[in-house]
Amino acid sequence: MTTTQTWLPHLFHRRHNTMPRVPMPPVEPRTDVPEAPDPGEAPLLLADLTSPWAYLAHLRLDSDAGGDEGEGEGEDHPTDGAAWWAVESTTTIPLSGLRTDGPDRDRLREELAAVRDLALDGEEIPDDVPAVLPHPRPVAAAYAEAVTLGRGPQALDLLLRAYWQDGLDVGDPEVLRRLMPRVLVDDLAPCTGDPRREWGYVVSPAREPLSDAAFHLMGRWQQRWVDLGRPGPLALVDGRRTRTGADVLGGTTEQQLAA
Repeated sequence: MTTTQTWLPHLFHRRHNTMPRVPMPPVEPRTDVPEAPDPGEAPLLLADLTSPWAYLAHLRLDSDAGGDEGEGEGEDHPTDGAAWWAVESTTTIPLSGLRTDGPDRDRLREELAAVRDLALDGEEIPDDVPAVLPHPRPVAAAYAEAVTLGRGPQALDLLLRAYWQDGLDVGDPEVLRRLMPRVLVDDLAPCTGDPRREWGYVVSPAREPLSDAAFHLMGRWQQRWVDLGRPGPLALVDGRRTRTGADVLGGTTEQQLAA
């Protein structure tokens, strides 16, 4: 029997308190956690994926990405080529989600109104927030797991559209279990026993990430957001300054102040 990662046998024996039958190889540094991009080389978007600001930023990035190769028309948008980091903005929403009225729903409706005012032709923004407001942590956990598996952009698009277009509770582990296989499970991939690759299972019933790699990745993202002074649900770091809210997407002065 062979193993592709030498740390797995050590982990197994530590958890089960058993002695290995053969001498174990030395533990080598882990390489499954993506490295943080250099902010001086590429812009960095720190976003709460449950915020309408993140949804509009994604719609605009999709539109820009469709025609910026080889045509040379127009100016580059400041968010072109940005790396997305999912963060948990300040919220009092329960981890299981919010289904009633309250300050968080009112705040999100105000954000949605500001986003709707900023939207361009073709950027369809819903009239109201979804029935269930998920806590940002399980959504960030699902995205972080996808990033560690090399499917970050696909998962980002799926999560944002499922929430803002279809109104799904993307913070519910059962909803994610049915949703994420679309971008994580390959029919021709070999069986490895990884529940993320086998069944698209990325968030535990406690709404936490499954892997240590995703857990530490989320911690790195969140700490960067905290170090920036908790700049809100959408912040762009481009190596020169930090922009937030409407300023990221080129809104008016009034919209920037409202954000």
